[in-house]
Amino acid sequence: MPEKLVFEHTFEGLFVRGLAGRVTPVLQDRLREVGLDLKKLRPAYDFDVWCSAVRVAALGLHPDVTPEEGYALLGERMVDGYRETAMGRALFSVIQLLGPRRGVGRAQQMFRSGNNYTEARIEDVSSTEVDLWMNEAGPIRYFTQGALRAGLRATGAVQPLVTVRDFTPADVTYRCTWRNGVS
Repeated sequence: MPEKLVFEHTFEGLFVRGLAGRVTPVLQDRLREVGLDLKKLRPAYDFDVWCSAVRVAALGLHPDVTPEEGYALLGERMVDGYRETAMGRALFSVIQLLGPRRGVGRAQQMFRSGNNYTEARIEDVSSTEVDLWMNEAGPIRYFTQGALRAGLRATGAVQPLVTVRDFTPADVTYRCTWRNGVS
């Protein structure tokens, strides 16, 4: 398998746009220590740099919650920030038209716009509930959980809920539920 890479606009979406005004000089130094210089973003980063940078930011910015929730909150911020990038604006203009079910069905394509490794499979549970399998490993699965929750909101889902239903060291299955219509 080729090296797992995460692309520049994903880092921009999280660290430059999503966390605008929240990256302290101390956090910036910690990110540099794990291989991320926010002043000179590279076209792509190794998956390990991505995981380390997300861990540093989640623990540094959300010390008052569990690490899993800190990761999830950061995942939500990444989606919010990514929507402000050129790639994100184009992607989210389409996802808003799809609705929750079809939006979740596009998880692989959407995540693949930010990396070269995501694989996903979906299984319908009901008209407002699906199981989504992804090849996310380690604590980054909770970051993805938050990103999925924010992504569902972007599709117009009401009261989106994403739970980690099952996982192994190499993959995870999320249960995604929502309500249709107006809250």
